[in-house]
Amino acid sequence: KIVLLLLAVLILSLVSVSATRRDWNPGDPYIPCYTFEQTYNYPTTTIPGGGNGISTVSFDIPSNPCPPVKMIQIGGANISQQLDVDAAIIDQPTFQYQCTLSSDQGCCPSWGYVNYCTNGGVELTLYDEQGAQHGPYQSSGCQQFSVNQNGWIVSRFEITNPGSTNITFTGTLYTSCCYDCRKKQEPPATILYPKVDIENFAVPGGATIINDGKLLTNLTLSPGTQQTFIQIENRGFFTQNDTRIRFEGLPNGVTVSITPETQKLKSQNLATYSATFTVGPNVPSGKYQVTLVAYSEKGMFDKITFEFIVP
Repeated sequence: KIVLLLLAVLILSLVSVSATRRDWNPGDPYIPCYTFEQTYNYPTTTIPGGGNGISTVSFDIPSNPCPPVKMIQIGGANISQQLDVDAAIIDQPTFQYQCTLSSDQGCCPSWGYVNYCTNGGVELTLYDEQGAQHGPYQSSGCQQFSVNQNGWIVSRFEITNPGSTNITFTGTLYTSCCYDCRKKQEPPATILYPKVDIENFAVPGGATIINDGKLLTNLTLSPGTQQTFIQIENRGFFTQNDTRIRFEGLPNGVTVSITPETQKLKSQNLATYSATFTVGPNVPSGKYQVTLVAYSEKGMFDKITFEFIVP
């Protein structure tokens, strides 16, 4: 009976600790062990049909797929489904957090898997950390395998084309990353200026992301350089001597150059800014929550969160 009692107390203690670790709400100043799904896209690869009928391509599983530091938007609705800007920002707010890899990785659910597709029959071979081979397994179409197998972990995998015709491979690694997150401080609400608004955000000759202050679509940029234009409108009755814009939450490897840095914005007028994005070749494909902010040195004017997509 004593053993059973101690076991029950231990179980309750573990449940209590687990619940405490996840007892938080969006907007809290500190969120421990926040689980974030990190994606890594493998390059689209053509596996030729060999002269002898066999051709193999090898792919590694990154040993450290989680960035050590990350800006994460927590809370709110999925912005791709919530295109009403007022509802997205006011009714269901999101909060920006500066996050670092959790010091307590024991709190992190250990999972990872690879989704891959081929346009023909192939053989999948898995290798563990000691180099032992598992497989090959017959495969075709779109399939999935877990990185954490029964008692061992996949370190790399091979796709073999046993036929004579070329086969195309695409694949994405999904893995869990756990972060300790601290809320990024913003100016107090009392210094917001509701009459100075983000009016337009567009790609010349391309998509209009924001029009008349409303979010219309997402911003999709491939690796390279792309110029965009942003307009801020002063609907108030006073001149704003200092109006600026910035982007928060851009993924590592993406930079933006904004000109001019600041403008004087007269009453009932528009200020136009050029924002040139540079997307590096090693930026992982994925969807990122990015916030466009209009502000001055005295405080924030307006902000709109949109989905930034790297295909």
